[in-house]
Amino acid sequence: MRPERVVIKIGTSSLISAGAPDPAKLSALADALLRLRDDGRQPVLVASGAIALGTRRLPRDGRQGDTARQLAAAVGQGLLFEAFRRGLEQRGLTAAQVLLTPLDVTGPEHRDSVRAVLESCLDTGLVPVVNENDTVMVRNNDVLAALLAASLGAGRLVLLTDVPGLYESDPRRDANARRIPVVSAMTPEVERLAGASAHGPGTGGMQAKLCAAWIATLAGVPTVIAGADAEDAVVRAVRGEDIGTLVHARARDKQPGLRRLWRALSKPPAARLRGGPDARRLVAGGGPLTARHLGFCDRPFASDDVVDVLAPDGRVIARGRTGVASTALADAAADLPVLHHTEYISLLEE
Repeated sequence: MRPERVVIKIGTSSLISAGAPDPAKLSALADALLRLRDDGRQPVLVASGAIALGTRRLPRDGRQGDTARQLAAAVGQGLLFEAFRRGLEQRGLTAAQVLLTPLDVTGPEHRDSVRAVLESCLDTGLVPVVNENDTVMVRNNDVLAALLAASLGAGRLVLLTDVPGLYESDPRRDANARRIPVVSAMTPEVERLAGASAHGPGTGGMQAKLCAAWIATLAGVPTVIAGADAEDAVVRAVRGEDIGTLVHARARDKQPGLRRLWRALSKPPAARLRGGPDARRLVAGGGPLTARHLGFCDRPFASDDVVDVLAPDGRVIARGRTGVASTALADAAADLPVLHHTEYISLLEE
């Protein structure tokens, strides 16, 4: 029987202090990975922090935006991996660096090769240390971790962050905020509980964690969002103890493909479109949603933005990438696909 695979993603603020790897945090994480291996599990680590490490070492030449972050990642990726390599080596484990983008995991050119090399790493006893290849394009590691968990058929995805899970209100502002220990399935209502993004030097935040939870749980992988500073957080989350927020996988007759999940769910929706009377039937059948089937939108959106589609009763029935901008929707031909059938995910309960 194949050992259980688990994907653990840890954020920048949970690893980096004052522009350098935090020795205590790295040591605790390496200890946790060793314990998971001793439990008979195969951990995959997805770690942020390369940009934060590299930024301190770049010359101050006025560069800003994505270019500055890409250069910082190019400098910081090696530094981040070396910190993990040393920590794991001290515990008798060998780290294997893997730099990826979502296209590598979801696209037909590389997805089989990526899965094969990661499986070979695990079967050989290596610990894959994965990072979004931010030198190519800056995105976020939460979504990459979810895609990897789905690709590898992981038993659990653990997203470690700077807040102790999902709360009914922001625990940093409300001392009486109540933690939500279990979520039966991701829904737009659950998503609204995310509140403001977590502070810190990373590119994620709670909204990114919930995008990752959508992807993983719709692919059949239970997901835990937990505070990285909690004692034994990684091991407790993987073992199924009460820590953070557990989001159960959503049972589906047929799981969507990885590329479709990534396209439809990797970003929060920019707007909501009201569907007509045929919208529910079309979504249930997996057909394209054209301009004739969609009406009022609550906010402007651009082509290739993620949008929600509402049934006439106001319930969200689909989410995906739109092929047109809101400015063109009113003048679009009735049969113009706004959401192609390969670009959205049905959120109808099955």
